[in-house]
Amino acid sequence: MKKITFALKPLILIFAIAAFNNGYAQDSRASYTITFTSTWDTETNDPVNGNSTAALPGNAHWSNLVGATHKGSVALLEMGSLATVGVKNVAELGDNNAIMSEVQSLITAGTADQFLQMPFDSFAPRTFATLMNIEVDENFPFLSVLSMIAPSPDWMIAVNSINLRDGNSWVQSLTIPMFPYDAGTDSGINYTSGNQPTVPAQPITSLINIAPFNDKPIGTLTITFNQTLNVSEQELSQVRLFPNPSNGLLNITTTASNILSKAFVYDVLGKQVAKFDNNNSNQQLQFDLANLKTGIYLVRLALQDGSSITKKIVLN
Repeated sequence: MKKITFALKPLILIFAIAAFNNGYAQDSRASYTITFTSTWDTETNDPVNGNSTAALPGNAHWSNLVGATHKGSVALLEMGSLATVGVKNVAELGDNNAIMSEVQSLITAGTADQFLQMPFDSFAPRTFATLMNIEVDENFPFLSVLSMIAPSPDWMIAVNSINLRDGNSWVQSLTIPMFPYDAGTDSGINYTSGNQPTVPAQPITSLINIAPFNDKPIGTLTITFNQTLNVSEQELSQVRLFPNPSNGLLNITTTASNILSKAFVYDVLGKQVAKFDNNNSNQQLQFDLANLKTGIYLVRLALQDGSSITKKIVLN
């Protein structure tokens, strides 16, 4: 039996980079809730919706639901193409470290803006995982997610590059039936097959009507629009964070009518590494990040009226 090892890490949400310049377009961000609900079960247990022709292993479960929002020019995974190391590790082991690094590289290149990760509600075949209040920027409106069907040789559920924009507006809701896929990296034929690397690796393919699956979906991905995140374009244009790149000392200026309340600093894996309070209600203030390592960080600026802005900074 293939050993499944993965850590249920806390939700990692790298906040959307709202813009890279001073100008922001009104209605350019939206909040979504994304839920994958599994119906993985046998035909015997569930004659109507059962999707497995074979008995499920006693430890049947899902690895973390992971993914990213990104530009259309990016394919985190693509059906009919070879799996990346990150996709391979998710599909075979439920290990998300490599795909996290792949998304981080896309963020650094400016073609993705956030890595998404959420554990499932329970260690079971029929369960769910929900990514709550995901902020999506219109410059990065494509969603890709995947999760391992565990245990298995290299089987997974996945969607690639779902566009959350419909012309000039946000998609209100999507319900997508999810089917199993073979990552093309292991040749096992049942849930508990021993490790049998596929050499050379084959493209990602569908497992519909390929044992142990029939032609029924193994779950449903539901994408629900929550709200448009509006912030005054004029006020946003006057919120400044400089210099950028910086050696550690950062200056913030805001309008007198809507000053900074708090500033939160996150690394590219979503970990909060610093927080600053504007206790004196200053319109201009400075904070020191010289203790942080060089690299890319996201700074979320929470304003007095309850709105917030996220900006990317580079520390040298």
